[in-house]
Amino acid sequence: MVWADEKCMGGNDLTIISNDKLNSFTPPPKDPGRLRIAVSNEFFELYRGDKDFRVGKILCRGYGCEIVCLGTNIASPADSQVFGSSAYAVDKVGELPDNFYHLLMKTRLIYHRKGNISLGGFFRWTPGIIRQLLRWKPDLILENPYLSLTPRSYMTFMASRLLNIPIVYLDAGDIMPQLTLKHKIVLPVEKRVVNKAATIITYNLEGKKRFINKYGYPGEKITVTPKPIDTSRYHPYLDCRSFSEKHGLDNKFVVAYYGRLCTNKGAKYLLEAADIMRRRGTDKDMMFFFVGGNIEADQATEFKDVVKKMSLENVRLTGMVPNKDMPVTYAAADIAVYPDVTNLPGFSTVLAESMAAGLPIIIGIKGWEDAVPIVDGENGLIIEHANPEQIADKIELLKGNHHLRRKLGENVLEFARQKMDYNKVVEKYYSIFNKLITKTVRIINNGPGIRRERETEKNIVR
Repeated sequence: MVWADEKCMGGNDLTIISNDKLNSFTPPPKDPGRLRIAVSNEFFELYRGDKDFRVGKILCRGYGCEIVCLGTNIASPADSQVFGSSAYAVDKVGELPDNFYHLLMKTRLIYHRKGNISLGGFFRWTPGIIRQLLRWKPDLILENPYLSLTPRSYMTFMASRLLNIPIVYLDAGDIMPQLTLKHKIVLPVEKRVVNKAATIITYNLEGKKRFINKYGYPGEKITVTPKPIDTSRYHPYLDCRSFSEKHGLDNKFVVAYYGRLCTNKGAKYLLEAADIMRRRGTDKDMMFFFVGGNIEADQATEFKDVVKKMSLENVRLTGMVPNKDMPVTYAAADIAVYPDVTNLPGFSTVLAESMAAGLPIIIGIKGWEDAVPIVDGENGLIIEHANPEQIADKIELLKGNHHLRRKLGENVLEFARQKMDYNKVVEKYYSIFNKLITKTVRIINNGPGIRRERETEKNIVR
């Protein structure tokens, strides 16, 4: 890791530019053969590993791009709880490639709603975003928007207009909640901003429908590409024997839940399904394995109280698991259950990881199937959300039908490898970016001669 005031241009790993060095640090000269991309997230979170940096890393290493991350000098609410500090955890960033610049801009955290932070209710206020974009002059802005636009998205929009460069939305495809009065008031402004995006990439059909129906964005300009995942890291062939022994999973049929144990994700419904199976007498040699903790203390207490009240002997809780240890937790399971994914985010990271691990999946998302790439009976089983009876029924079905488990696992694994592998997904992203830059150049070439001479250099040919 190399800090801005220590690095000579052409050095190696990474430049992390702290807030006090931002204005004195001179951006490197632009290379006409290299695409410079500014990446905008609400926060670049670290408690889940390098997930928020992975696309940029591949663009740097595989396609020779320059990446400028519009970061913050403070931690996200989740990182703050996990790492015990409100400052950005620089020591957790790890090694990143050359030509990767991480700007730690002065930022305030604003809460507009209290409660479960997995449902949002906060945004960053970073007044320096436009200034830094004008200094770095990217060829393209990759914007990761929230369900409702935050100040960050308005700032990147304004910078894209001033620089006359395309802005691309990379959308997580979360299920849209009911619009409140506040959202309805700002919707006309949001529509104007969103419709200036050059194109939108979204993880699912649900996201595509949201942009069409909510904002009137042209459907032909939206690309649906599933959430990317590291298929070399998450797969079913890991040696999990010591992990299974440690957690008492040996010789058990392991039913796993992954994620925060918070109300909106429905973990308690799997507990209720376990209780139903105990009363039915169908839970022999089974273990209900909950992998994850809680960022909010009150939610953790609530879940543990339910476990204690039910007195289930075949339940294990891991608590928060370090990201480096997550792959083996999937390899130790027989099936994965997600009782309710209708209340954000829909297509979650843990679902993507389960798919890459080749796990048969039971998912409570009936009525919102367009949010996930799970096809009932083909690569998973779809049930009504928050329905412990249906969860119990499907667990019993999978436990007693080895051929169905194998079919679902093989199909979901193949889908992940073919459609969700990071390298294949980023290849699609880069193709989209390159076409946009070429199109932008053609449009600018119709303008004044001085502008034409400067901008033609952006036509990247590979």
